[in-house]
Amino acid sequence: MAAERATSFSWEKPVNDSARTAADAATRPEPTGFFEPADHGYSPLETARGPWGQDTLGGQALAALAARELEHHCPIAFGGGRITVDFIRATTFGPLESRVEVARSSSRIALVLVDLVQSDRVVLKASGLFVAQPAGDNGGGNAWSPDSEFVYPALPPAAPGPQPALMSSAGYPDDWSSDFSAHRNNARKRMWAPAMISAVHGEEASAFVRVSTLAEGTSFITNWGGEAVPYMNVDFTMNLLRIPEPGGLGLESSGQFVANGISVGSASLYDEKGIVGVSSVTCLALPNRSVKF
Repeated sequence: MAAERATSFSWEKPVNDSARTAADAATRPEPTGFFEPADHGYSPLETARGPWGQDTLGGQALAALAARELEHHCPIAFGGGRITVDFIRATTFGPLESRVEVARSSSRIALVLVDLVQSDRVVLKASGLFVAQPAGDNGGGNAWSPDSEFVYPALPPAAPGPQPALMSSAGYPDDWSSDFSAHRNNARKRMWAPAMISAVHGEEASAFVRVSTLAEGTSFITNWGGEAVPYMNVDFTMNLLRIPEPGGLGLESSGQFVANGISVGSASLYDEKGIVGVSSVTCLALPNRSVKF
């Protein structure tokens, strides 16, 4: 049976209070992150639970933690770069350990490698290639580049607490809504995330962590056709040309191609001032376990 995902899907997922006792709900604060610090690593909070099974960690949570670890150990001030995350083994809903290596550090670039480990097995490998902000102007030239087509949704004033993501599809740009069931069609998908939670409870999500978390959603935005997403991404890559400004972030599908049960998709990433980077995913078909909206 296909997995059902709540149509009120938000990049700030609310806690499932039904999974907690009344006493817990009364005494434990709502988590502001996917994980909390634990002995030798991080323990998942309810927000980290994945859509592919109750005993799994979600890709967004893993992406956020990997990005946080990469950035935390980056030895240079960076203005752009790349993150690649490979989901190499299935996870359980349990603690993770982070192992970090700074493979290269210079005045211009830094390469940081992260393994996330669960029960002594590496479940995720990530690399971050960080580029220092250069002095001076761009290199010039007249290379072709596509026009930006992203039309931002009209947003109410920011409110405290979780803010649901907005979707646009067949009626773009006039159909932005947080009701994901209204976008069960085969049209090009776009998402706007007004806010996102951090990797670790109690921390404020950095711009790099926020945009990396959103980039993991490239599989969702490119593979959603009709009522479901029948593909699961085994990786994602984001190339970042500048650090996003504070505020919301957008994700726009650039298309999907499929052959022999494998899908590849790409997307563009935006902040409130324009494009900040591009992302891509490699995905495997799971038609009998598709995530429904």
